[in-house]
Amino acid sequence: MRNSAQLIRSLGKSIQNSNITDSIKLCNDETNTRVRIIHPFLELLGYKQLVDYTHEYVADISGKKGTKVDIAITFGKKNPLVIVECKKATSRLNDKNFKQLNDYVVYTPSAKVGILTNGIIWDFYIRGESGLNNTPFYSFNLQDFSNSDLEILTMFMKSEFNVNEIQEEADSIHFLEKFDDAFFSILNNPTQPIIKSLNEAMGGKRATDKIAQKISNLINSISVKSVYERMVAEEDKLRGVITTEEEYKAFNVIKTVLAMSSKFKNSELDRIGFRDQKSSFKILIDDNQKKCICDIIIKDKVSYIEINKKKHLIEGVTVADITKLKKEIVQSAINNLK
Repeated sequence: MRNSAQLIRSLGKSIQNSNITDSIKLCNDETNTRVRIIHPFLELLGYKQLVDYTHEYVADISGKKGTKVDIAITFGKKNPLVIVECKKATSRLNDKNFKQLNDYVVYTPSAKVGILTNGIIWDFYIRGESGLNNTPFYSFNLQDFSNSDLEILTMFMKSEFNVNEIQEEADSIHFLEKFDDAFFSILNNPTQPIIKSLNEAMGGKRATDKIAQKISNLINSISVKSVYERMVAEEDKLRGVITTEEEYKAFNVIKTVLAMSSKFKNSELDRIGFRDQKSSFKILIDDNQKKCICDIIIKDKVSYIEINKKKHLIEGVTVADITKLKKEIVQSAINNLK
C-alpha cells in the first residue's frame, strides 16, 4: 500500500533542504561517502546508527568467514532485514558490486532486501529463490527524482517499512518485465511448439526440419510489424480511431497491474476495457465513461495519466512510470467496480 501525499511531500522537502548533495564533491573514498551521504540519507528515512543499523554484522560467506557487511539494517533486532553494500560516490555501480551484495544476502537468511549504493544512486533488489533478483525493482537518484520516485521511497522509511508490501511491489514490477522479456525471447528464438502451432494454423500436417526452418526464418521484425499493423487496423475498424502502440502498451500494463494486485476476481478483470477517443484514451469498467479508472494523454512534449481528475506527469509509457501509480490505479478500479 503506497503512502499519503503529505508524507511524500514531507520526505521530498527533507531531501531538498538537506545539504547531502553538497558533500558529493568531497566524497573521494567509501568512508567519506558513508559519513557524508549514506548515513545522513538513512537518517532522513528515520534510521539511527547503532539503534536501527550496524556496521558490525558478520556474514560468514563461504571461504570468507568473519566478513562484515557495510550496513545491516536490523530495526534493533538481532538479524537484519536489509543489507546495504556501499561504494564511493565517484564509482559506477557494476555487476561485481552486485555479486558482492548478493553473496552477503545469500549467507544472511533473514535479509529480504539488498541495496547497492554509491550514495547518489540507490538500487533496491528483492530476494528470490536463490539469492537476489539480478535486476533492481527500483532505483532512486538523489540528484534527479520525481514525486513518483519519492512515493516508492517512502515504503523504505523506518516508520512505513513493511517487507510483505515491498515484496508485492517488487513481484509486480518484475512480472511485467519478465513478460516483455519472455515474449521477445519466444519471437526472437521460436520454440518447436510455437513452430508446430504456426504450421498447423497454415494448414500444414507435419513440420519437417525444412518447413520448421522456413517458419523460423519468417518470424522476424518485419513479419511481427506486419501482423501488429494488421491487428491495429482490425481493431480500429470497430472504433473508427487509430489506437497507437503506446496506448495499447499502457492498457496492457495497467490491466496486468490490476491482475497482479490480487484484489480483483477474473470476472471483474474481464469487465475492464478501453475506449480510444480523439482527445484521450480511457480505461473503463463495462465500457462506461462514468466508470473511468484513468485517462491517458500521450503527446509529443508532455504525457500524463489522469486519475480522479488529478493529473500525474509521466516521462513515457513504461512499466516503471505506470507502476509508480499502482496505488492510485488500483484504488480507482476498486471504486468504479462498486
